[in-house]
Amino acid sequence: MTNWNALVGKLFTLQCDVAERLGEPDLSAAPNPPATDAEIDAAEQRLGVSFDAAYRDFLRCCDGWSRFGNIHLFGAGELATSEKWRRASAFAEVYFATAASGSLVVPQGYRRVVVGKTAVPQRFIVMLFPVRPPRGANACWDCLSGADLCYPGFGVWAREEAAAISNALCEEIADERCLR
Repeated sequence: MTNWNALVGKLFTLQCDVAERLGEPDLSAAPNPPATDAEIDAAEQRLGVSFDAAYRDFLRCCDGWSRFGNIHLFGAGELATSEKWRRASAFAEVYFATAASGSLVVPQGYRRVVVGKTAVPQRFIVMLFPVRPPRGANACWDCLSGADLCYPGFGVWAREEAAAISNALCEEIADERCLR
């Protein structure tokens, strides 16, 4: 189980620290306020899927985040509604329809949903959610130009990504100190 408040708080604090030290305020942006259960339910309805407990808990902690490292994690209100989400989803569909990625086969009874993307369109985060009613386990995919990585769930992906972001930010601080 992921402690979302701890993960989000620690990563945001570190991003703010690095942004301040480097004089680059764009390196940090606060996570969005929590989504309500009604907002999460509405997103599930629009998408025709059932979110797993980990993803629902993330949305209850922060309803998306524009700077999870360099990844924009969509909030419940953006899923299936925002232009940014629609563009990312359209790109993902083209990506999966080509030979660029044959690794993410959608089992019957599931739907692929883009939950995050980077500024460059080659990387996006995709969840497999069961169509309503819930049927089983979910998976999270980190897709980057054919090098797609599968995680057993959103919480596992987020913990590993947060650790990688933290390591990279600490290296930025170390590099900045060495240049003094």
